[in-house]
Amino acid sequence: MLGVIPFEKCVARPSENGKVYFLTDHLRGVKDYVEQRIKDRDAILIRLAGLAGICHDLAKSHPEWQSYINGQRKRGPNHAPEGAFLFSYLGYKLLKLEKKWQDYAVYWLWLTRDIADHHGRLKEIRDNHWIGAGAWDKIDLKGLTLFIRQNYPEFTHIEITKKVLEEWAEEVFDILEEAEEAIDLSYKYLPPLDLMEKLSFWRELTTALIAGDRFHVSPMNTFWLSEQEHLSNNQALDQFCQKSDSQAMRKVRSAAQKQILRQLAANPDQRIYTLEMPTGYGKTITALKIATWLGLKQGYQKIVYVAPYLSILEQTSKVIEEAMDALVLEHHSLAMLETKKDKDDGEEGLSPNQLMMESWANSIICTSFQQWSKVLFPGKAQDVLRRAYLHDGVVIIDEPQIFAPEGWNVFLCGLEAVAALYNLRIIFLSATMPPFEYGLSQKPGYLVVEPVKQIERYQVVRLGEVDEKSLAHFLLARKEKSQAAILNTIGDAYLVYKELSKELSGKLPNLKLLHGMMVPLHKRIEIEKIRDFRQEKKNDPLCVVSTQIIEAGVDLSFEHIARALPILPSIVQAAGRVNRNFEMSEMKMSEEKIGTLSLVSFLREGKNKTRGYIYASGLQKLTDELLKEKEVWLESEMLQLIKVYYQRMFERNSFETGKQAIADAFEGNWPALSGFQPFGEDYPKLPVFVPWQVKQEDERWLPEKFIKLQDRLALYSPESIYEQYEDKKYLTGLSFERRKEFMILLNHFVVNVPAKLAFSLVDREIYHQNKIPMLLGMENYDHVVGLAKRYMEGFDNFF
Repeated sequence: MLGVIPFEKCVARPSENGKVYFLTDHLRGVKDYVEQRIKDRDAILIRLAGLAGICHDLAKSHPEWQSYINGQRKRGPNHAPEGAFLFSYLGYKLLKLEKKWQDYAVYWLWLTRDIADHHGRLKEIRDNHWIGAGAWDKIDLKGLTLFIRQNYPEFTHIEITKKVLEEWAEEVFDILEEAEEAIDLSYKYLPPLDLMEKLSFWRELTTALIAGDRFHVSPMNTFWLSEQEHLSNNQALDQFCQKSDSQAMRKVRSAAQKQILRQLAANPDQRIYTLEMPTGYGKTITALKIATWLGLKQGYQKIVYVAPYLSILEQTSKVIEEAMDALVLEHHSLAMLETKKDKDDGEEGLSPNQLMMESWANSIICTSFQQWSKVLFPGKAQDVLRRAYLHDGVVIIDEPQIFAPEGWNVFLCGLEAVAALYNLRIIFLSATMPPFEYGLSQKPGYLVVEPVKQIERYQVVRLGEVDEKSLAHFLLARKEKSQAAILNTIGDAYLVYKELSKELSGKLPNLKLLHGMMVPLHKRIEIEKIRDFRQEKKNDPLCVVSTQIIEAGVDLSFEHIARALPILPSIVQAAGRVNRNFEMSEMKMSEEKIGTLSLVSFLREGKNKTRGYIYASGLQKLTDELLKEKEVWLESEMLQLIKVYYQRMFERNSFETGKQAIADAFEGNWPALSGFQPFGEDYPKLPVFVPWQVKQEDERWLPEKFIKLQDRLALYSPESIYEQYEDKKYLTGLSFERRKEFMILLNHFVVNVPAKLAFSLVDREIYHQNKIPMLLGMENYDHVVGLAKRYMEGFDNFF
């Protein structure tokens, strides 16, 4: 049986090169970090939060935990509940001594919860499993008391004994009731933004504790953008803009940038801006120019770019690296290791590279909607680390219209609170900007470029009903060399592709199908092949059949697109892929100088309206009401129409009921916010590994990063990747960095499919092992159309 270990001899982590890491040093270090981080707050709160830093790991003095950290046990006992319990006792005594209990009871409750959760999920306030936790007869309470008194002399007459703590386990329930009453009294009649600001500060206290804990184990510094770097970046961006393919669009984009920067200089102090530019006008580069301007003029020193989809994220990351010659840190789900949903974070310290990624310790970050949402509404203690170096940053949020309207106002409220707390400047980018008046307390600064009247790149033409056969004939009859058809579901896209393929009988080798049920690497290569084909063989015919995946973040352009009728924002996004770079004005073979988006009402097999599988009926009706005013709409008219669409949409339903989650979180139900989904509720999907092998003639289109990953891991086939994935020894033998790289490589071959379809394609028992199964039989995956030939099995609300 293990004996009690003197408190002053307890360690926080294993020794390295003869250096002993004492627990007392770690606790003091976390206390100092917490107090320094909130140094601008009042003295009592600083003292109380510092005490949380002292208490959070006190229970690591348990002999079994000491045995674990010295390598004599596989796992140590959970120490977080005991730390929370000790803090609840000492924090209460501290506030009573200061005669400030009523004023700081809410902070006491928040900090207690933070300590209890500091290695796991952030739970409800009323989850009281920490009460009474602790094997106090196995801990050197005399030594612990001496340490506490050395750091808090006011506790000289406060006893910390087994008997006292057992008595506290009975008393604390009444104290909790008082604290919860204080919450009720403090939030009544407050507007959502005030509540959100308080909640955001709570998560700043969480950040102070978690960052103090993690950074003391692995010291971490970040990189900031200096004035000289901003100057260099500004010049590099100007040079990059001169590389545009189209001379006409180069002039338009240059004029647009200058117009936006003049507007910014005239209104430089807004916390949040919207940057509205027609698709193809270079809004991402313009946003980067704004960020450098704010850096030079107002001292901002970090850029965070946020995208809805991985394809946009990676594309923009590449643009930033090329345009600014800068190191970009990408943080997205593919870089994460597979873990059980509710599993707590491990006790071992994070490696420096892992900590750098988790804490966004870099001057330029590219991340996803999901990861950014965890900044506002963290679900796990580890999520708050990305706040550690967030201050004085410019945050660029691309394509915000993709956010689910149900959560849009909650997102804006959280964003406004975080922006004020960390001195952020927010820039929203879109050609189809949703409204802000229901979610923000103040109007954002509007930076707007109207389309150049003389440069109408496309027209939108309303047509009638079509099915897969008549749509195929319609496309084949047109004169344009480059065309696309965008359908609402994979099933529809597959049927149109099938009809085109049948009619052409191999006469058009450049017939492509793109959708969300393709291996990511396969889809990416096909997009690159299309892009290169458009550049190298402009006069050869090309036809692409796709779902909505090419509407946002895919830099493709066509002379003509047929679009199955969606809702208005999707129409404008699709139109942004028509004559995108005004290339038709420079094409000698082209009779038309303006592109066309043909809107068709698609009926599968001549009878099924599949539009309703994807879009809400109310938004369909609103779209139809607006479009029926004219048969033909020009680009400039469409961009005005989208503003009317959003105005009427939110007049009919302001979606403000979603803000109830803010009040619920303040009352103690934090998961009401941490469960926020940027794309709304989704139906169940499961991952399937597809061992798709790229053809030798297509290898030149493999992404450079993919090739580097293959070389670093010496894995050159999907089969060899999956073989190592099944090998536990292989995975556990990799460093964190190599495991992260391995998971990124693996995910190039993973397709997320509806659960019903997944069960028909794989051995479902593998899911019970919390693993990704491999596709059973490559006959289910076509080298051209992917999994689309199984379209009848659950594809109709998936794109």
